[in-house]
Amino acid sequence: MSTASPEPSVYVSIIPIFALGALFLVGFILIFAFLFRGGQNISRKTGGALALTMALIVLFSGLWCVFLSPPATYTVYKDSLYRAISIDGRSGWNYAIEMVKGDTLDGSISPDSSVNPYMYTEGRCVFIVNYTFPRFCLFIYDPDGISVWSQINTTNTYFNVKASKTGAYVVKVQNPNAETISCYISLSVQGKVTVRPLEPLGQWLSLISLPIIGLGVWAAEIYPRPKKEHAPD
Repeated sequence: MSTASPEPSVYVSIIPIFALGALFLVGFILIFAFLFRGGQNISRKTGGALALTMALIVLFSGLWCVFLSPPATYTVYKDSLYRAISIDGRSGWNYAIEMVKGDTLDGSISPDSSVNPYMYTEGRCVFIVNYTFPRFCLFIYDPDGISVWSQINTTNTYFNVKASKTGAYVVKVQNPNAETISCYISLSVQGKVTVRPLEPLGQWLSLISLPIIGLGVWAAEIYPRPKKEHAPD
């Protein structure tokens, strides 16, 4: 399976990264400005609150990357076929290919170019006037056996079929001639895959924020502390 470049502009992915970086920069500047103002000492509770604030910024940034960051759609080449086929007279050639709803089947069938419109007679090579390549018929059936594409008595063809349902589509080439024909067939199945390019970054940010949140909760003494009981005098 191969993938093509994403369809959206590269700026769709770059702009959120710069916005995320700017958010972190502003957060760090505010924290450092608070820490170093007046050269005063910072208590454990204050440091814990700052660590918790920064960790929550990281966590929410990671969640935004996972669930809300701009998506990108990629074209995926799922299957392909390029083959020279030979079909006997009054018979056919079938090929089944799996497709998912929304996939696109591109293909073409062209005559074998090695077949020359010449004949040898009495030791001479004679050009056959008004020579035409042998004709064939093309049918494409969906998983329910319903024809979704057909072309009758043609010498070459190009087709583009979008799958309306999931299942095995059958490409059938029929030879209506009495003689054997040779041709080249090319098939490719393309699908669309939508992903969020920033999702791995968001998962990583969310993961590293969890221990910092725990440390900040402990340092800031947010949890209720048990009251010490004094012994009676």
